[in-house]
Amino acid sequence: MMKRKMGMMMAIVFAMTGTLFAQTQKSFAVYQLTDMMGLVGYKVMDKEEFAKLSAQLKEEEKVFPSAMTEAKKKWDEDKTSVMNKANKAAQLPFPTAKIHPRSAKKMGSDYSDLDLAKKQLALAESHAENNPSGNKGAAKKQNATPEDVKREELQARAFTEASSLVRKIMGDKLGRPVPAFGFTTVEDPNKKSQ
Repeated sequence: MMKRKMGMMMAIVFAMTGTLFAQTQKSFAVYQLTDMMGLVGYKVMDKEEFAKLSAQLKEEEKVFPSAMTEAKKKWDEDKTSVMNKANKAAQLPFPTAKIHPRSAKKMGSDYSDLDLAKKQLALAESHAENNPSGNKGAAKKQNATPEDVKREELQARAFTEASSLVRKIMGDKLGRPVPAFGFTTVEDPNKKSQ
């Protein structure tokens, strides 16, 4: 009878130890993050970090359609303003089809070792560098004329300004800043003069 009680107690202790170990053991994974402009980056996160990011992304998806509508309306109103007549990028149409909500997706499996996850991150980044078609950049013409280059620059500037406007409106609606995922954006011309 005593052996039976000891056996049960040992089983309980092992079960509790296993549960505690599982709770303290973190798992990491590599996630592919895509910003509003379609630029892709990679980051190692644990499940808690990813859960927080996922919650933010869901909030952003809810306000994205109304922010896009509001940004397009503001863009069209600003097109006719005296201040923006000199801004050639603002004269272009609002790039509605190019701007998308931020997203994140898991790449591969979970790792219990952070160093292994970082090695996988380095592999993903290396693959992205060697395969530039994954990042949506402007297609470069081989014999581009100066007008083509200037038009591409204006379109890129308009795209950046439009996505910044959408992020600002979304931030106002959410009550928190919406990150650009670390990519630089063009400053608001109104702020430079202050």
